[in-house]
Amino acid sequence: MHSLMHLFRALRREKGRIQNYYRRRGTRIDRRAIDEALCSFGDCEARVLLMHSSLSACGQIVGGANKVLDAVRAWSRPATLVMPTHTYCYPHGDDRVPCYNPKTSPSVVGAITDLFWRQPGVFRSLHPTHSLACEGPLAGDLCVGHDLTETPCGRGTPYEKLIQYDAAVLMFGVTLNCYTLFHTAEDAAAVPYLYESRKYQLAIQTPDGAWRPFPMFRQDMSVSRRFGEMDCWLEQRGLLQRRRLGLGELLFIPRSAAAHRTLVEELRGDPWLLVANSAPAVP
Repeated sequence: MHSLMHLFRALRREKGRIQNYYRRRGTRIDRRAIDEALCSFGDCEARVLLMHSSLSACGQIVGGANKVLDAVRAWSRPATLVMPTHTYCYPHGDDRVPCYNPKTSPSVVGAITDLFWRQPGVFRSLHPTHSLACEGPLAGDLCVGHDLTETPCGRGTPYEKLIQYDAAVLMFGVTLNCYTLFHTAEDAAAVPYLYESRKYQLAIQTPDGAWRPFPMFRQDMSVSRRFGEMDCWLEQRGLLQRRRLGLGELLFIPRSAAAHRTLVEELRGDPWLLVANSAPAVP
């Protein structure tokens, strides 16, 4: 009986996956629709724009990832465009440590990000798990020094620099589950659950081709977060805007520094604000 129930649930999940696939394929989104959604936020006035993205969540993008990049560049220029290009080069089960190479290691956080870092004029930070790719006037400053930090997103990292530059943040088709700056706020508020107690010994390949060990504290992902639920919390405080695009939506945080200050203040009063199964996120 248990086996039949397990099979039934697996078939239902597969049916849902197939239905979602054909829904996305049947929802075509062209450049004009993307432009209209972006421009509805008004001008992007920030010096830096951080974008998290999904190519498929809103529907079938006519022209693919290149069209998304073209639209976002046109809307945000002359801002420096930044995207996460995370690789998560942690040890495998046999304790082998993959070596991160900024020139070859693929991004595992979406097709748009993997296309972006490979393009001419784009800088990529030297970090084995949470690298960033940057294009524009502030790219070099944002990327430098990531290999000298002890944490992926905390003090001294490019993520803290994004806050210092008061970057705008665009979530293109993705929820706040992908909002890496939550981890930066957790670090600033010194929440008790953020990192595992020991450092991991990771590896990077430097620009001269040399291999170098990289000791780093890893975020404790055994603690379940509720980042995706925080959109309403931020929206109620006037820190987040949203627009529909096809089957999905765009979330826009015009001023990450204001969102960061509000989050850090709340986390210092309630360190469990971003943790699942604590008090409701929206009062």
